[in-house]
Amino acid sequence: MAPQTDKKGVIVIGIDFGTTFTGVAYTYIPPGNEGTIDLKPVPITNWPASDSDDAHSDTAKVPSRISYTLGGNITWGHQAPDNQSTITWFKLLLLDAGDLPPHLKNSDHIKQARERVRKTGKDAVTVISDFLAKVWHHVLETITRALGQQFAKSNPIQLVITVPAMWQDYAVLRMENAIEKAGILANRPGCDDTTYTVVSEPEAASLASIDGFNKHGVLVPGQTFIVADLGGGTVDIFSFRVKSIQPQLALEEIVEGDGALCGGTFLDQAFLAFLIARIQRMKSKDKLIKTWKQLHSLEQRRIVNIVWEKGIKRKYCDGQSGRRIDLGAQGNRRPDIWMEAHDLNSVFDSTYNEVSRIVQGQIDGILSKTGNKPKFIVLTGGFGRCEYIYQRLSTKYKGSIEILFENNDGPWTAVARGAVLSGAAHVMSQDSVQSRISRYSYGWTYFEPFCRVTHDMADYSVHEITGRPIATDQMKWVIHRGENIKSHSLRSYRYSQYFHADLVGMVSFKMTMYRSNLIKPPKRLKENEANNDSTGMSGPSDFRKYVDIDMQSPVAIETLPKLGGEDFPHRVLQFRLELNISGSCLIIKAISHGQEIGKKTISGILG
Repeated sequence: MAPQTDKKGVIVIGIDFGTTFTGVAYTYIPPGNEGTIDLKPVPITNWPASDSDDAHSDTAKVPSRISYTLGGNITWGHQAPDNQSTITWFKLLLLDAGDLPPHLKNSDHIKQARERVRKTGKDAVTVISDFLAKVWHHVLETITRALGQQFAKSNPIQLVITVPAMWQDYAVLRMENAIEKAGILANRPGCDDTTYTVVSEPEAASLASIDGFNKHGVLVPGQTFIVADLGGGTVDIFSFRVKSIQPQLALEEIVEGDGALCGGTFLDQAFLAFLIARIQRMKSKDKLIKTWKQLHSLEQRRIVNIVWEKGIKRKYCDGQSGRRIDLGAQGNRRPDIWMEAHDLNSVFDSTYNEVSRIVQGQIDGILSKTGNKPKFIVLTGGFGRCEYIYQRLSTKYKGSIEILFENNDGPWTAVARGAVLSGAAHVMSQDSVQSRISRYSYGWTYFEPFCRVTHDMADYSVHEITGRPIATDQMKWVIHRGENIKSHSLRSYRYSQYFHADLVGMVSFKMTMYRSNLIKPPKRLKENEANNDSTGMSGPSDFRKYVDIDMQSPVAIETLPKLGGEDFPHRVLQFRLELNISGSCLIIKAISHGQEIGKKTISGILG
């Protein structure tokens, strides 16, 4: 996943695969452009639709929907029918059920998505790859139409994938597998390989918003601010401090970000639950009233998409009067529902209260670290266009913190546009976010000479190859949770690998990296494993095996120095592990004899 380093131009494409909608944007970096350039990400539009007159197909996003026919054909996005075969919400199936909160794990949407995926005989990763393959085909077709076949085929692509900040590492890996399975990284004849990076959704949204503010002179060195990315499924919060604005914008993450599953779809659920219950209550008094399920699908779509999604959800504010909801023609009458203001407030507060809680947590963190409140809070993401949330937060922080958000589709396309800016910075080695806060602690196991004063006797052992007393399963924590990690900062650690003297040829070996959610995890493997069910500052300890760092000796083992005499003859290979941060990726290289003997790139671990 190394950046493009030659002098060719590069097409940068950002994919915002969302719970309910998916957006894509792109830009082009001309060859030899190493300085600051004014990038303008272009959103992909004109999505395929069954009805060529469907106005929704020309928007900046496509519904994250897919359906399989009995013959195996795929319909997706606007083309997917409104029936029981269409799969929605499948993005959240990348998370294990145990990592979903109870109210979501047991929700009808998740149960329905899981059951519909099961009926296809595929797994969630495959369904997502099928959807993304269709999206990718449309993206390449759109770029080809706009800029020509020669341009699209000859320029290498730098892809940027966005993921929620709160996702576990295994979910990021599954997303990467889906991207690869979709053929997005497939070789393109006559062109360099497509490379990719991963960035969190709130960081991408931040970059898009910050880019606009910086161009208008809003940012000042020393300012702190919060970016709240309000998406369909998740709400993620990041906080930054402006280090400098010239010659290029430089930011640092100031406190550990936060997130919750309280996005716009949960507000949709609350509204629909209220509506269904109210209609049912009406039917108990009037048998001729149709239940929600009995309403024609066109009426359901009108109420959900027009009355709610484009009306009440975006425009209602606390203090306004209630809203009348027309249920459509039913015989010779048109029954309706009147939602009082307190009913609407109750629906909106079901998600606003959680959004407000995590925003306040970031403010408290900034205040504790700097002694000052943030200058402003930026609302972005599709749900960031909600007037109710903007108005409530503006009222809550009136006179102390300003609430900002863009009009039109700005917040809706921010993640895809920001992903492009992140990818462009990666290509030009001009990362705007110069330091990030680690969400976890990372380290590996090793052994060292045993010392009765410092080591636990339970860890005592005799090395089977060298015959020396050692302390086994010690933990070297190389990154700690809450640590501020600078981009492109190199860390190096030296180790020795021992081999039996009779081994010949090139030999493979590995070191195992672990992850903990504790700020100061124990220095012994056994203590980490024993504490895995205990409760610490951050809740239950989450300690798990993370990745293996696979290595191979750079020379034949028989050429290495022979030590140990006749009792314990062995050979030793000296090597070092180098850690480097590039964007939100951790790059681990193993070096020996001046050669790279192993490499592991871990995406999206810092934000």
